[in-house]
Amino acid sequence: MTALGITLIALGAVLRYAVTAEASGIDLDLVGLIMMATGGVGFVFGLFEGRMRSTRTETHVSDDGDHVVEKRDTTQL
Repeated sequence: MTALGITLIALGAVLRYAVTAEASGIDLDLVGLIMMATGGVGFVFGLFEGRMRSTRTETHVSDDGDHVVEKRDTTQL
């Protein structure tokens, strides 16, 4: 979700600040602003979504050193 947010911010900034063409019936500055705002919301949401999931890995080695056991615990809050 964060990559999509960054992409929307970048494309919106291009429309808002770099494109000088005009289209009839469409305000490209406004479209760019809406894309940047949507991208910002998506980026922040993606950051919080990533923090809500966590994976913990524990590695244990047996006393004789021959066996390794890994335990993965995925928690979704």
